Amino acid sequence: MQDNQRGTLQAAPGRELFVPRLLIGIFQGLVLYLLMNAAHNRSGIATIPLLFFPLLLVTLFTPPAFILGLQQIRRARLVLWLAVFAAVVAILGYHDAWRSAGVELVGMQPYGRTGGSLPSMTVTFHSGMIVFIAYCLVLTGETARSWFAPYESYFEFSWKLGLQVCLSGLFVCALFLVLWLGAALFLLLKLHFLERLLRESWFNIPVSAMAFASALHITDVRPDIIRGSRTLVLSLLSWLLLVLVVIVGGFLASLPFTGLGLLWATRSATWILLGVAALKIVLVNVVFKGGPGSNPAPRVLRVCMRIACLMLPVLVVLATYALALRIDQYGLTPPRILACAGTFVAYFYAIGYAWAAFSRDDTLARIAPVNVITAWISVAVLIAVFTPLADPARLSVDSQIDRLLANKIAAEKFDYDFLRYRSTRYGVQALVRLQGETNTPNAATIRELSTQAARQPARSTLGVAQPDAATLALTIVSRTPGQSVPASFLSTDWGRVTRKWMLPTCLNFGAIKCDAYLVDLTGDHKTNVVLFQNGGNIGFVFDQASDGGWALLGKFSIAPDCAAFRDALAKGTFQLVEPRLRDIQVNGQRVEVETTPTLGAACSR
Repeated sequence: MQDNQRGTLQAAPGRELFVPRLLIGIFQGLVLYLLMNAAHNRSGIATIPLLFFPLLLVTLFTPPAFILGLQQIRRARLVLWLAVFAAVVAILGYHDAWRSAGVELVGMQPYGRTGGSLPSMTVTFHSGMIVFIAYCLVLTGETARSWFAPYESYFEFSWKLGLQVCLSGLFVCALFLVLWLGAALFLLLKLHFLERLLRESWFNIPVSAMAFASALHITDVRPDIIRGSRTLVLSLLSWLLLVLVVIVGGFLASLPFTGLGLLWATRSATWILLGVAALKIVLVNVVFKGGPGSNPAPRVLRVCMRIACLMLPVLVVLATYALALRIDQYGLTPPRILACAGTFVAYFYAIGYAWAAFSRDDTLARIAPVNVITAWISVAVLIAVFTPLADPARLSVDSQIDRLLANKIAAEKFDYDFLRYRSTRYGVQALVRLQGETNTPNAATIRELSTQAARQPARSTLGVAQPDAATLALTIVSRTPGQSVPASFLSTDWGRVTRKWMLPTCLNFGAIKCDAYLVDLTGDHKTNVVLFQNGGNIGFVFDQASDGGWALLGKFSIAPDCAAFRDALAKGTFQLVEPRLRDIQVNGQRVEVETTPTLGAACSR
């Protein structure tokens, strides 16, 4: 009888909150539809990015937080915290719009953004991360009526919210899978109404928001669903820590024998090491669960957890060293600044977890305060990175300009397109300053090249521009001594090619460079143009037809970083040989036989 009464008391809040949560989801869906429709038509508030971006991000992230907090926090406190979250997200959206808009104010054509008139995917994703982390911290503190709640409460709320979001997303995907299967059934009867309905944004967006809100409600009032899912996920993932410890242990043990040279040669060591460190942190917490009060993991996993905590500082130090080498060689870029931010946060985990591992406590209880403190630090770092405080575009532009003016990089080799196209407002403003540079020995060259970059055509809504002959003359560099790329090749309108996706990137995107080799590969004493894009190992062979037009004839691959092959192409010290397989001709119809490529081809010296 007592159990029945308890079940009745728990069910009542669910029945009372379903309608408000459903209405919130419907309202969110309608507002999102209106905003997305305005962005699609480039009308209304979408023409004012400084207002549109913040409003879109606030509409995307605030209603789910309101839905989840209805049953957990007092209404006045909930509204207060939601206002804080909305203000932070709005600031991020405003800055994203400001840094990418207003280029015409500095005397240049406005250029597009990837995705058109919407906030960048990076800012959108990290805005959601900020709201999620901060909301877990705030929700736990409000429930415990303390700024420092018991760690087990942080564990319970964070995993519950994470699984609620994941399961709700899966529910929305499953709903539309069912709807599309239903549309396929009606199509068998030549009835197209459901298919057409599913292609309409006025239906998809509100239904998605309503379904997501409904799923959040169901998972909230049925904690057994979340508890069971969490137990299953943690049980399965915990044993991956054992595998990861063995792999990372083998990697670290191999370093004294292989040296660090091979590691740095990958040019991606920092991100790989940080990714492994992040995975190690996640799996350590999977085993740690809610701290000493949780069900203890098997002893082998507790030993692995301690070893993983001791390995973590080594990985972070290696990542730091790799990152420092790249910055010293090439300066700051937006990805390197993001890596700096990730490394900064990783140090808090690494030092804290090592501190926990050196304790005699078998449960490593010190991990608990480290996780809470580092979570707040992560929120602060993310906010700094996506505001002017530590904007990667601003810091990287300052770094690259300093390198240029200090003669650490030749003016002819400086990437002016980075300022024009890939560093938003900060880069464009720096490009304007360079056009008036007078204080450096190579000032004349800097002024000339920066002016050329400023005059390049604006990018389209896809963030790219079809290069003209003048642009191709700058981005396609002939590596054959004494010969230049034919003017007829550069003046070809590659945008009208039927299968333009098969062309090398430099013929479609004005900011990409290619190396050109002028050789005779057909044996008919005519010059072919061979392009390698961005130092890649795929050679694109172009031939000139009798009418003077150029077309892609074929392509081949060489071993990566094979300088000997490139040198032979440049000097003409190669031979043409018969193909291994001849073509087949039947009744005048010619069929080409494509040979299997050789894997792991070595580079001849």
